[in-house]
Amino acid sequence: MKPYFVPVRLALLLALVLLLPGCGKKEDASTAQDAETILRVMLAELAEYGEADALRWYLEPDDVDGYLKDCYKLGDIPWVDGAVVRIEGARAFELAVLRVDEDNVEPVVKALQEYLVSRQAAFTGYFPEQANMAENGQILTRGGWIALDVCVEMETAKNAFESCFGNGVNAVGIPAVLGPEQEELCSDGRLAYVDPRTDDMTVFDSAKILAAWESGDHSGLTQEEEAVLDAAGQVLKEWTKPGMGDYEKELAVYCWLTTHVDYDWSHYTKRGAPRTSYEPYGPLVEGKGVCLGYATTFQLLMDMAEVECMTVVGASFRNQGNHAWNMVQLDGTWYCLDPTWDHINVDQDYPPEELRPMYRYFNVTSDYMAFTDHQWDYDSVPEAAAEDYGQGT
Repeated sequence: MKPYFVPVRLALLLALVLLLPGCGKKEDASTAQDAETILRVMLAELAEYGEADALRWYLEPDDVDGYLKDCYKLGDIPWVDGAVVRIEGARAFELAVLRVDEDNVEPVVKALQEYLVSRQAAFTGYFPEQANMAENGQILTRGGWIALDVCVEMETAKNAFESCFGNGVNAVGIPAVLGPEQEELCSDGRLAYVDPRTDDMTVFDSAKILAAWESGDHSGLTQEEEAVLDAAGQVLKEWTKPGMGDYEKELAVYCWLTTHVDYDWSHYTKRGAPRTSYEPYGPLVEGKGVCLGYATTFQLLMDMAEVECMTVVGASFRNQGNHAWNMVQLDGTWYCLDPTWDHINVDQDYPPEELRPMYRYFNVTSDYMAFTDHQWDYDSVPEAAAEDYGQGT
């Protein structure tokens, strides 16, 4: 069936009529791509491609299944393949690619239409531009493939989706837009790191704050440093307990950081985010930060909790933007974690053990980071090779 888009403002009945057999010209729905690749092809053509830190991905089967059930209300409809990426908070942007049996295309389209109506309602009156984007969201189909597209550049996304099917340029093999050239790869297959220099990634010096924490003498601190130390001490008081091991403290602090600090969206404005968002002051005092702010805040809290930790400054999106994350040492072994990309929107505090299964970048290997679009100077930090510490505990 020929791909099409249906704005939310049209009646649901119209979507169903368009899906009836015999409506529209039958087109080649063959493709060598999976849902994630098609999604990335679409994203690569949009302005949001450059907002790596803001994007939340749902790629693992359990994550996708949960999202389809909770958000799209598709619990009773089996799916073959799926991937979702969105920007959370006061942003309507969202892309999803699903593959279902062709007999189930009609009910899926109907459910997505209803979802778009609910998204429009959520933004109406508060964020008019976002409400308008949701109102004009489009649903594309090709055989058993369905794509949800909520963005400004809808025609661009539609063309990118179509390019993945039939005789489209991205229909066979891995699209060039996603795959690096051979000369860009290291011998182990990792993308060679090149500092994009898009941000000032100077790491905050927390030595004075740590000295004051250890000595109890705050007299040498500035007002801002005092505020950071007080806030950090309060986090440790509320989220850690005497007798906790390093892993328990690490998880508790990670849960606080990923659920109580918002991403500073001003990072993507012409003016950019203030320097405080790159340092612990932003997350701890103002409740917001960018990736380096998340990483240096986690570093400070781990240092105060006496857990071995480091901040890794590197890049993402094929070296197109700077990014930062952390590594921790547990029982003599290093692990990677990315609190920015693991941000979760919750409306209340949950025990860390309940949040743990929701994280994709907590205590993972260096290989996992490298092949989920993290680049860094691979010789400058320890290699994290052990499997996930704490999984299932």
